Amino acid sequence: MKSYRIKLNFNSPLHIGVKENEFNTISKIIHSDTLFSAIINAYNLLYGLKKTKEFLDYVVNNEDSLGISSAFFYYKDIYFYPRPLGFNFGLVEKGLDYKKIKKIEYVSEEYIKGDVKEPLVLGKFALDGDKKFYEKELVFIEERPRISKDRITNETNIFNMSYLRLLNQSGYWFYLNVDESIKDEVFSALRLLSDEGIGGERTYGCGFFDFEVTEVEPVKINEGNVYLLLSNFYPKEAPEFEKAISYKFYERSGFPYSIYGVNAREPLLRFISEGSVFNSKVNGKILDITPEDFRVHKIYKYGRAYLIPIKKEAQD
Repeated sequence: MKSYRIKLNFNSPLHIGVKENEFNTISKIIHSDTLFSAIINAYNLLYGLKKTKEFLDYVVNNEDSLGISSAFFYYKDIYFYPRPLGFNFGLVEKGLDYKKIKKIEYVSEEYIKGDVKEPLVLGKFALDGDKKFYEKELVFIEERPRISKDRITNETNIFNMSYLRLLNQSGYWFYLNVDESIKDEVFSALRLLSDEGIGGERTYGCGFFDFEVTEVEPVKINEGNVYLLLSNFYPKEAPEFEKAISYKFYERSGFPYSIYGVNAREPLLRFISEGSVFNSKVNGKILDITPEDFRVHKIYKYGRAYLIPIKKEAQD
């Protein structure tokens, strides 16, 4: 299985919703389950239902066949990761303001690899100071007024819909590990997805992107003795959860998307979130959330762990 870094360059606004009917609440991470579902839907459009069932059977039953991280920001050649929970990377000892350190949500790759020359904190981002970066050059939230109309009374309601707009050579990136036997099909689905769009509001021109693929070596950090989670994670069994050193949860729900129509709501699921840290490797699982009365195909929720080793440091 080979590893790739996929860079998504959005040429339109992006809307990744967080909660149903909260139109101005959006995610700044494209979670791995969103990426997985989007790729599978594109695969189905490309290859049809029968081949998609075979593909999913292979992926579900072979843990090493496909691995997907969540997607995080990049700016030019700076790649950001979620800040490992509880880690301060020695910034307090280096004299940086503790209040600024507490606000950090993303760290550049130099922090993960231990290659920081001159630490710099800009808003929610920590990076190496020899690189020029301004948060306003990365992303801003755009709001557009929208109108809904009651079908019975014909009354109208005005509300704002929020979008992310990526700027100035910025975008999202994620890791993709894929078995050679399915690699070509996965990348074909990704090419179709770039034209179909990802996230919500695609009928309004949102979520379209170009992408670049770079083959990378699996991340190996010298003296790495703990693991940073780069995906959403659903434990396969209780002992996997017990391996967490520091963690946070987030909840996922809503309605599954299928071109064949699904009217049932997804069950409320609680995942362990990106940035959590584990003392050893965990696997997680892909959940079958198919409604009882839907028999066209299986509906899956991606909860496998994408981990990279990091060096354990002092924690807050």
